[in-house]
Amino acid sequence: MSRSLVLAASLLVPSAAWAQQAAPAAPPPQPAYAADSAAIMQVVTRLFDGMRTRDTAMMRTLFHEPTPMRSAYVGRAGNTITADGPDDWFQGIVGAPDTLLLDERLGPPEIRVDGNLASMWVYYEFYAGDNFSHCGVDSIQFGRTDDGWKIILLSDSKRRTDCSKSLPTS
Repeated sequence: MSRSLVLAASLLVPSAAWAQQAAPAAPPPQPAYAADSAAIMQVVTRLFDGMRTRDTAMMRTLFHEPTPMRSAYVGRAGNTITADGPDDWFQGIVGAPDTLLLDERLGPPEIRVDGNLASMWVYYEFYAGDNFSHCGVDSIQFGRTDDGWKIILLSDSKRRTDCSKSLPTS
């Protein structure tokens, strides 16, 4: 057998073996955008309903820990960004007077989904009881888990000016 014939045969054997291997399984189909956006909206609705009723145990189930939280606002020292996590927020909720309704009212959200990653951008107005406190935007990132969508990052802006103060009570 000639050298070139042996070389050609040796190049074909790996190719034939590779062709016989099973193709990798296709990824599972992704739910339709409408189903994903509804599921994401349900997470956010449950989150702020939990804040209103002070159900921090339920709220905790909506996060994929550790979840960073950030707030951007103009403070006494100028532009400020604070960093904390859900536990800090939960302590504030539990520490508020029982008779004080903590009410975050949301405007129409913008939701984007790509596979197992999603985001929501939504204008909000926050009221402590009947008193307007501040407004801003919630920017929330979500990851799809086997248990559904979980919050993986929550950021917000806070301001007291240029707020519409027109969102209906929840």
